Amino acid sequence: MRLIFILSGLLWASISYSQHVVKGTVQNEQGEPIEGVNILVVENSSGTISDDKGLFELRLNTSGKYSLQFSHLQYHAQVINLNTDALPESFSIILETKEEILEGLEVIAKEPNVIAVNRVRLSTENLNLAPVPFQEITSIIATLPSVTSNNELSSAYSVRGGNYDENLVLVNGIPVYRPFLVRSGQEEGLSFINTDLISSVDFSAGGWSVEYDDKMSSVLSATYKSPKQFGGSAMISLLGAKAHLEGKIGDNTEYLIGARHKRAGYLLNTLNVKGNYDPKFTDIQTFWKFRLSDKTSIDLLGAYANNNYQLVPEMSSVSFGTFNKELRLNVAFDGQQQLKYHTMQGAVKLNHRVSPNIYWSTILSVSNYNEQESIDLEAGYRLCDVDKNVGSATFDECISLRGIGTIYNYSRNQLSAVLIDAESALSYQINESQALNLGVAYSRQLFDDYINEFELIDSAGYVNVEDQMLGEHDTRAHIIKGYVQHSIDHDQWSWVYGVRINHNTINRHTLVSPRVLVNYVPEGRGNIDFSMGIGVYQQQPFYKEYRNTDGSLITDIKGQSSAHINLGVNYRMTWWGRQFILSTEAYYKYLWNQIPYIIENVRLQYYPEYKAHAYAVGFETRLGGEFIPGTESWFSLGILSTEERIDELDEDYVRRPTDQRFKIGFVFEDHIPGDPSLRVNLNFQYGSGLPVGPPNTLIGRNSFGGGDYTRLDIGFSKIIKFDDKMLDFVRLGVEINNLIGSRNAVSYTWIKDVYNQQFAVPNYLTGRLFNVVLTTQF
Repeated sequence: MRLIFILSGLLWASISYSQHVVKGTVQNEQGEPIEGVNILVVENSSGTISDDKGLFELRLNTSGKYSLQFSHLQYHAQVINLNTDALPESFSIILETKEEILEGLEVIAKEPNVIAVNRVRLSTENLNLAPVPFQEITSIIATLPSVTSNNELSSAYSVRGGNYDENLVLVNGIPVYRPFLVRSGQEEGLSFINTDLISSVDFSAGGWSVEYDDKMSSVLSATYKSPKQFGGSAMISLLGAKAHLEGKIGDNTEYLIGARHKRAGYLLNTLNVKGNYDPKFTDIQTFWKFRLSDKTSIDLLGAYANNNYQLVPEMSSVSFGTFNKELRLNVAFDGQQQLKYHTMQGAVKLNHRVSPNIYWSTILSVSNYNEQESIDLEAGYRLCDVDKNVGSATFDECISLRGIGTIYNYSRNQLSAVLIDAESALSYQINESQALNLGVAYSRQLFDDYINEFELIDSAGYVNVEDQMLGEHDTRAHIIKGYVQHSIDHDQWSWVYGVRINHNTINRHTLVSPRVLVNYVPEGRGNIDFSMGIGVYQQQPFYKEYRNTDGSLITDIKGQSSAHINLGVNYRMTWWGRQFILSTEAYYKYLWNQIPYIIENVRLQYYPEYKAHAYAVGFETRLGGEFIPGTESWFSLGILSTEERIDELDEDYVRRPTDQRFKIGFVFEDHIPGDPSLRVNLNFQYGSGLPVGPPNTLIGRNSFGGGDYTRLDIGFSKIIKFDDKMLDFVRLGVEINNLIGSRNAVSYTWIKDVYNQQFAVPNYLTGRLFNVVLTTQF
């Protein structure tokens, strides 16, 4: 035993003697220290990170030549070579700021340390390499623990028990909207945000400041690029194509132009309804920045989207139940659906630096929506028992008839909407640690709506008229808004508090929303911080909330309100010489004056004649970082419970339509060791089933558990880089969407048999799909 100790001591002495210590500081161009820089030893993948003073210390166990890579998300990476035989006492490394991270952020007032308890910044590389159809941004944020999106065909998502209409989406501070009449994900085009044009995307699921508009669930804020030279990209796949150009004209004009075309027929052919799908979506966006002087600039945003969807269904066959007791619904169709959604939006933003510590901006945005739905569709169905006796001659065939009938759907819906948003905001930097932000805004909402739809069901020898809506309305609303906010930043504590007010001329109600956010960093522990947010989040009714189930309008309703409590912890750690961050958060939301609703695919049907109160409570955690050097991946877990009670109907609380109790997801990127040009990207979601219930009624709603949602997408790509200045790279990718072929149900059709028993027949989403993608950048 003594010999072992002696040998161990000699070995340790030998190792200690051979160690070489590398010390230094990392700074930006202004000489300011940079915290959290990853210092990686290329030869052995060991490393460290810089502290809050930019200092780092690294020990090398053996002599020789090494390459050290310095990387940070906000700075360009730098590699230095060194020799242990000639080490200086200290290195001084200067990293250059990435222009795409700071582009567009012309606010002179210092951004407070805490503007939201929960905020995630998504990188453009994650968005552009994700193996999801159309590189839709919703498919990426759906892997976050806060987000529920059980429909890969839709850009709709819910956050922490809220619904699809409770999410604020901004592009350079300009609000954008989804189509209003769309009823199923397969009819949708693409979300407004074009991933080719953005420099950064911030997502907040709770505890954001009063600067953001009046929504109750989340904020998704995209910042478009500020290009410095001519460039562009192009992509073509089996599902569509897109391209963009960017550059400068002279010294003071910058431009972005992007176009996307989506043909989803190839994807929709994997649905259980077979027929002739002809969906076409095309949009064009352009963003211009004119720098009038060192103090003043003007931003212009223009967008046009044309979405035509036509379906001539032929037949459908769906099996459900258990293996030993399987039922099958066979449906034959006659008729078609034809839907058209046209959108135009223009916006101008004036940015002016009044003085070195005062910044002023004004936004004016006008959006126009024209939507039409024409449906004439008759379906004859047979419900039968399936023979599951393996040795039978009729195995897997219908052996007894349970029900037979027809369903007829008719719709002639038209909607025209003009939305005008104007906002003026002022930021005043009082001193190095304090800032004052205030703003006023005005929204004008004009809706002209004609709705005429019904459903006839002929089952068991009698006809029922279901889900009938008829109405013609002209709705005009003025909403006046304002906020004031004060932020205080100290070495350890940061405070942001303020109040937001809005008034709606339709219901004549005024909503007041105070909020407080706090951030604390323990002394000497720069790798951990604690955040807390307490506040009121309210939103005035939008057009769809006023519309009742029969097509009439009920305008005397209050704004929906909620009080949020958010507690968050961020812990930064170093593994394998690279930085990782573990974010955890617990939250509770109490909601009152809620308008009950049910979800049919992606269509929300509100019941404004009722009023409910509800709650949402949950816990979330997310681990993100460079699991593979030079890549960004994350794993997430969310636990949620949200329930409501309608005083006139419910004796106790019932589950809300978005009550997803359990959710895990991850985005992961890997590459061949030594050859980062060969990459594998994974995108995974698993969520417990959302509740369902009988259609067209609040009684018994959400009383059954729907099926779980599981989806794994994988992509393989080869990136070929060129030294030619005209072409940066070409990427050839092969993607397999829904790799494991999960049968995920998006909704249920309720069918009665001859015994008047009712069955929920699942309507499944897309199956496994192979896609080929070719991308280039210049």
